[in-house]
Amino acid sequence: MALVFHLADNKTDFARCVFLRGIVFGAGQNIAVNDEIDDLEETCRHILGLDDDQPCATARWRVYKPGVGKIERVAVHPNWQGRGIGMALMEAVAADIKAAMPDCTRLRLGAQDYAIPFYQRLGFEVEGEGFMDAGIPHHWMEKAA
Repeated sequence: MALVFHLADNKTDFARCVFLRGIVFGAGQNIAVNDEIDDLEETCRHILGLDDDQPCATARWRVYKPGVGKIERVAVHPNWQGRGIGMALMEAVAADIKAAMPDCTRLRLGAQDYAIPFYQRLGFEVEGEGFMDAGIPHHWMEKAA
């Protein structure tokens, strides 16, 4: 496995990110494309994970409010799940946030409830009441950057 993560800064890489999200969220979780693709795509920084040039993971992030980076659309292709790719992806996203947003003090995300233990292993803590997004139960989670 030759795993690398980089900023998806061209149309091809962005298309690979959307492709992965379609597999994970569309096909895997029956989330409608108009719920998954939104008007924030162009304001987010998209991170793409490649394993021997095969797209295997993606996430995006944006400035949520001053000092807070919000991580969104975290997706690992089913063929790569269970191999530590998600942890490596989150580390790559956190590194990109730190580099691009040096004043960031908090990281925030809306975790699907089943994924809460994964994010807790990364140091995130549940914040507040649960909510529904695209018909799936979620909770806000945060941690120090």
